[in-house]
Amino acid sequence: MGTLNLFRVSFCLTIGRLCRQIPLLAGLFFLCAFLPVVGGQIAQTALSQGVDFTGITLAITSPEGDDTSRLIERYMSGMEDIQSYCKVQAMEEEEALDALKEGRVSAVLALPEDFVQGVRQGTNPAVRVIVGGEQPLESLLILWVGQSAADMLSAAQAGVYGVLDLYDQGMTGGRSWDQVMMEINLRYIQWIVNRQVVMGEKAVLPTGSLPIGQHYTLSIFFWLMLSMAPAFAWNYQGAWLEHYRRLTWVGRSPAVGLTASVTAVWAAATALTWAALWLVFGAEPGKALWAALLCGLFLTAYAAFCALVTDSTAGCAGLSFPVTLAALLLAGGMIPPVLLPEPVQPLGQLSPITWMRELGAQGLGVQGSYGSAAALAATGAGLLLMAGWLYGRRCRKEAVS
Repeated sequence: MGTLNLFRVSFCLTIGRLCRQIPLLAGLFFLCAFLPVVGGQIAQTALSQGVDFTGITLAITSPEGDDTSRLIERYMSGMEDIQSYCKVQAMEEEEALDALKEGRVSAVLALPEDFVQGVRQGTNPAVRVIVGGEQPLESLLILWVGQSAADMLSAAQAGVYGVLDLYDQGMTGGRSWDQVMMEINLRYIQWIVNRQVVMGEKAVLPTGSLPIGQHYTLSIFFWLMLSMAPAFAWNYQGAWLEHYRRLTWVGRSPAVGLTASVTAVWAAATALTWAALWLVFGAEPGKALWAALLCGLFLTAYAAFCALVTDSTAGCAGLSFPVTLAALLLAGGMIPPVLLPEPVQPLGQLSPITWMRELGAQGLGVQGSYGSAAALAATGAGLLLMAGWLYGRRCRKEAVS
């Protein structure tokens, strides 16, 4: 029997065994395809309930007799982009504090005396930001924005001080102090008016780039798919391996049996993944097939490696479950990625569930890079090489014994 004929027979035998497992595979497919949809909806509700951000209201106060707060309110009311998320109201200090306690405003910005004069003369007047503890989301956002604004003002102020140092050294072309300060403040005004060129809007999600529901749906789906590894362990263990071990007695390479098993499992894993992405999740058939081929390859390589490292289906499950659970955790499939410890967050890019999720998202129309596809293919190929070495070693060892 030639090598190609042996491969054909082995492949047909493996497919036949898989077909006898159709009830099991159908049940696992139902679990893997529909449970993630429920999980994604639960995550969407849990992470979105009660935390929709509709904007903040900022009360500005200034010392008695100072109209700076009114001028700022009037000026800010003409900035439509800022008004979309921050409304400014001028108030007296006591009125502003009462409004903060009653929840009518999100924070109070207290300006010091001679605030405008201090800014115009190049000093950095101290401004107080008062927030309440009843609205933690808004309070944290305001403090973050305030700190960012302070950092930007400090950076700009360093430039002002640099210009004033040049003035002291007589290097400003004979301009007077008032002329220098006027030009600096005009540059400030130009920067504020053209702020859309300097700054851009960005949507911030607790899951990173994908919508919450889609993130968790795909994460749980691929976690469950990887958890199916024990269902294919028989290809590389027990009596099935015994049959191919006997072929080594007649000089046949064990690679033929391994290739047949891998090809059959790859076809089954690809079909299950493609059907779920297309029929359940609504991905485009062509893009879903591309994602399914790579994800199916990794699942096949992972199942072969786990099965050959262990000696039984139970051992394969015992190894596979903690590994896939750790991959799900690192990928942000259990805890939102933004809530993971900062040193752990970069490790999420090394999780195969992250790569598979990004490929699945591309099938759903989300733009992505080819980095995940390359990482998944390279890792799958590496696992297949190790599985091939273990498969050959086990066949030769048992043949000798």
